[in-house]
Amino acid sequence: MNPLRNILSLVMSTLVLFAPARADDLLVVLKLDDLNATGDKVPDRWARLIHYVESERIKTSIGIINNSLEGDKPAYLAEIKRLQATGLFEFWHHGYDHRRWDEDGKTLCEFKGTPIEHQRDHFQRAADLAKKKLGITYQTFGAPFNATDGNTVAVLSEQPAIRVWLQGDAKQTAGKFVIRMDDTLNIEHPVHHPDFTTFVKDYEAQRDNAPRCYVLQGHPNSWDEAAFAEFVRIIVFLQQQKRRFVLPAELPTLLR
Repeated sequence: MNPLRNILSLVMSTLVLFAPARADDLLVVLKLDDLNATGDKVPDRWARLIHYVESERIKTSIGIINNSLEGDKPAYLAEIKRLQATGLFEFWHHGYDHRRWDEDGKTLCEFKGTPIEHQRDHFQRAADLAKKKLGITYQTFGAPFNATDGNTVAVLSEQPAIRVWLQGDAKQTAGKFVIRMDDTLNIEHPVHHPDFTTFVKDYEAQRDNAPRCYVLQGHPNSWDEAAFAEFVRIIVFLQQQKRRFVLPAELPTLLR
């Protein structure tokens, strides 16, 4: 028997307990991080996620670790191109190597605590790979670990193609449409572990004071079957709440 069908059956039997939310158009962005390659293919857990959201026609944004585009990977690249062409997916700039390391007693990230030359180089190498290998000009940026600093602001200000900054600096926007950390509604409790019950509790607590758009951040390559089932429960709940899934690049127009 199809395990995904079993999950959906369980989810639907659970969610009839929840009444639909108010009728205004609350937007939802699925911000799914850290797409990387397994050899020459999309990893199996990512493939499971992609199959589900594509079959449900759910718009989904995926952050690529861009050094995964290097080398000879025709199947991996072809799948990203196929998904991009559906109009359901937006692939966004999630750094070149997604590194975090300790140096001289400090924790550094690819886009935090590092010299501007380092950040500029990593930004451009990633953007160039996406353009060369995928034909994609990124419109959206989200830093690894959501960690940025003033140098990141300066680098982004040099990038006119980038229109949206996911979980960026609301005070130093670099001229971008910024989605703040405060607009994130966590689906993972703790990180890498989707939790339907906690998500619904948080959602209900903010029902009367919700932002126009929620960003739901997740890491599909960390999800085992049980975690994926929790994610599906969250998505079906939001569908029942009549929430509209959109892509980050759509937000400057939708929220203007």
